[in-house]
Amino acid sequence: MTAQRDSTTRDATTQTAHDKAVRLVLILLFGNLGLSIVFAALTLVFRDSVLDHQVATTGQARDQLALTLWTRPIPILLVSLGYLWVARQLRRGVRSAYLRVRTISAVGVLAVGYLLLTGAYPGWLRAVQVGQLALLAALVFAVNRRVLRAGFAKSSAGPRRAGNRWAALTLVAVAPSVAELTLGTVPMRMLWLVLLYVPIYGAGVLLVRELVRRAGGGWLSVLLLGLAYGLVEEGLALQSLTSPRLYGAAGWVPRLFGVNTAYTELNLPYHAVFSVAIPIALVELLFPSTGKAPYLRAGGVVGAGIVALLGAGLVRVSVPPAADPGYLLPLPAFLAILASIAVLGVLALRVLPGVVSAARPGNPPRPLAVGLSCGAAALGFLGLLFPFGGATQPAFTHGDRALLPMLAAAVLAGCAGFALRRWAATTGWTGRHRLAAITGALVAHTAFGVVAQTHTALDRISLVALGVATVVLLGLLDRRLRAEGPASTEQSASRS
Repeated sequence: MTAQRDSTTRDATTQTAHDKAVRLVLILLFGNLGLSIVFAALTLVFRDSVLDHQVATTGQARDQLALTLWTRPIPILLVSLGYLWVARQLRRGVRSAYLRVRTISAVGVLAVGYLLLTGAYPGWLRAVQVGQLALLAALVFAVNRRVLRAGFAKSSAGPRRAGNRWAALTLVAVAPSVAELTLGTVPMRMLWLVLLYVPIYGAGVLLVRELVRRAGGGWLSVLLLGLAYGLVEEGLALQSLTSPRLYGAAGWVPRLFGVNTAYTELNLPYHAVFSVAIPIALVELLFPSTGKAPYLRAGGVVGAGIVALLGAGLVRVSVPPAADPGYLLPLPAFLAILASIAVLGVLALRVLPGVVSAARPGNPPRPLAVGLSCGAAALGFLGLLFPFGGATQPAFTHGDRALLPMLAAAVLAGCAGFALRRWAATTGWTGRHRLAAITGALVAHTAFGVVAQTHTALDRISLVALGVATVVLLGLLDRRLRAEGPASTEQSASRS
């Protein structure tokens, strides 16, 4: 009895120490969150005085500093907001939440330290940063104490949840990487900028996937919601579809009804394919056991929608004020964009899921031919519409002749889509064919980025290296699909 009582006492003492250690971690987490909010709020309220200090200190252009003023502290704030969800899981004893805290605390020290060294902020803002750095350093120490490591050992992992959390997180990471990094619009030397786009890209694409799969829709539904996503980001958040100044897009071709037509023709399909469809297709190949089942529960879908909307708001308050100050989307354009999004949503989630297309006997071209075809189509589409090499209009045209490459790009996209849809509707279409199409498109769009988006030798080398890494990783995935054999085959009797 005495031995049993002693064992019970030791267990209670250990549990008390563990609870106190968790409480300390939570205090440090929320303290860091509070300082992140204070820093972001002070940056907003005293924006002009902070910019004046940075201009005087660094000598850089005010417009460039105005953009980085937000893009540097905001990712840290977003990571800190993630503490709210992690804290809840940590209190429930979920081991994965503990591992996330260990990771983000270490990353936070590096991020705040980098911001402190390179941000050129006034002394009173640096004091906030120093306080945040001290809290994060204390968090690193607290979360790695022996009592916590023992309390969150593998045996204490929480219950399994429905869905596929890892697939969802992978999609959140892949979407902004494909859309921004692999094209070179965000250079590798500014990798931290991707965090600014994670809420709108990651949560937005995850939301598209969950809505389509829950509605029983297929790839055409994904593409239509991808167009709707493009309207949200480009039309409402960036206001780039109608702005007469942003990115110089108004000068690509003559505007029609106040719309930057060539820019719109380029970016809406780009988002539908590269921001939405390719990340979803790639992640579904990486997690074949989940198939087309939802990754999230109902609450997760609602959360993804909220984060996506907040992400769109974040882009709206950070990019246009710095890159296109003074422009406000006209009310008729705002209403037209909202109506277009609604129509696309109804078609994608209500109309198309009721249409079933049966697979037809036959074999598509070999995966290599599919990849080369998709690569050529992607390269041609981008090259026809995006001015590069010193050009100010598409395909080095002038005046109204710029309408010709717009027409050619539309025909090319239509033919490529028609061919790919016919190939995917055959009984011989497999996961390797899908991967080949993805690989061809990604390699082509990275190659175009090297030519059109990079401006320094470092940026070119970094993007080429990223392209090579992409090919290697996709090659490893192809090897896995080949080893699976018939298990990777996609009988395309899915809904259109």
